[in-house]
Amino acid sequence: MATIVKTLRVGLLALVVATCWAPVWAETAGQAARQDLTSAPQEQIPWISGGVSDEARDEMRKAAPAYNVHLMFSNPQGSYLADIPFTVSKLNGRELCSGVSEGPLLYLKLPPGTYQISVQLDGVWQHKRIRAGTSGNPAKASFVGNGK
Repeated sequence: MATIVKTLRVGLLALVVATCWAPVWAETAGQAARQDLTSAPQEQIPWISGGVSDEARDEMRKAAPAYNVHLMFSNPQGSYLADIPFTVSKLNGRELCSGVSEGPLLYLKLPPGTYQISVQLDGVWQHKRIRAGTSGNPAKASFVGNGK
């Protein structure tokens, strides 16, 4: 009986803490949206996207040193593209993360190694291999849509 009461107390405490902190977490999410940035650690792969506005590009540049893979999306005329679906996979095909880049810049923090980055531009999936390192020289790749 004592174990059940203790379990109920722990559960109740967790519920109270979650309820109390919900407005703080909601405000934090709202701040991220206002900054025009999206960050989503998925399977322990941190990434951030954005850069639609000048202010958002400045924020991305400030965050850039924390990420070892930098991707950019544009059309053939050089105009930036947004809302780009992407996946990151090991060379054996195992998907590590996926998402939608909300802006033309996508930065990822990958463990050192070689990966396949796939993005969908203008309805067509493009694939590139990149080698993520450990130190100050990030792997960079640009994906250009066909403009259709």
